Amino acid sequence: MENEIQPIDPSEIIHLEHIDDALLLKRLTLFIYDLLQHNFEKLCALMYRHDVKENLFNDALLLPNDEERAKAIAKIVIEREMLKMKTREMYRTHKNENKLKDK
Repeated sequence: MENEIQPIDPSEIIHLEHIDDALLLKRLTLFIYDLLQHNFEKLCALMYRHDVKENLFNDALLLPNDEERAKAIAKIVIEREMLKMKTREMYRTHKNENKLKDK
């Protein structure tokens, strides 16, 4: 059972220090697949909370089956979370540069 891939909530992505991209995609896909099957309202709320573009989410929902939908949505979420992390880092760097200039 140790080798079994466990799902991951999107909010946990930013707390991961080291994870293989393929493993992250698999874990998030499992999580999203379960939501597609059992709790679509929660999935929609998560997409809103993670600021996923509605048109990308809707395009993913048009795919022919839940496996493809889940994988496409997982990719969208990962891209969005990575963008948020980069933005935070740029803001942090810019803020630190301004502090140095003020001294």
